[in-house]
Amino acid sequence: MNNFILADLITRIKVGYKARLLSIKVLKNKLTINFLILLYKIGLIRSFYMLKNECKILVYLKYRNNRSAIYSIDLISKPSRRVY
Repeated sequence: MNNFILADLITRIKVGYKARLLSIKVLKNKLTINFLILLYKIGLIRSFYMLKNECKILVYLKYRNNRSAIYSIDLISKPSRRVY
C-alpha cells in the first residue's frame, strides 16, 4: 500500500510541474511527509503545509529561471519490487 502512495506523490509532482502549477495537494501520511522533507532539504520544492480540515498536504513547487526545479522524476517498477 505504501508503494502506491509514493507512486501517487511522484505522479502528482510530475504532472504539477508539467502543468506549471504553483502548488499541488497530496495525501497525508508518514511516508509522504518524510519524502517531502527530503525534497525540501535538497531544495527541490519551495515548502509544504499540512491542511487541518483535510487529510492532505499542500506542496508549493519550486521554479528557477522560469524552469522547474526537478528536471526528471521517474518511477521504475518491477512486478515484485518498486524502485524510485
